[in-house]
Amino acid sequence: MAKSLIILHSSPESTDNRAFTAMRLAGALLTDDKEVVLFLVEDGAKLADPKLGENNACRGLFYEMMDTGMQVLLCGATMRKMGWDEGRLVPGITKSSMNALSALMTEADDIITL
Repeated sequence: MAKSLIILHSSPESTDNRAFTAMRLAGALLTDDKEVVLFLVEDGAKLADPKLGENNACRGLFYEMMDTGMQVLLCGATMRKMGWDEGRLVPGITKSSMNALSALMTEADDIITL
């Protein structure tokens, strides 16, 4: 099975809609029977914030993609920067690292950054 890696560093609250585009793309990739890994870093980590407003366009799609099989990794350094501990993580999201991202980049068939 082909593996697609999406690296999201744009906030789900940003007006540029990159996070929303990432979620829509993840859905299309999953529909095409590809394995999808989403790596959240910097402002993209806000997508994993359980306090993200329910009216945010990305929020529902994000959880739907997780339910559909998208693997979600969150940069540990970003977590520290934001003052988050692992207890804040929503089930299905795994704390990760830049070393893990490097390995994922080696394994991935496609790498998309938004």
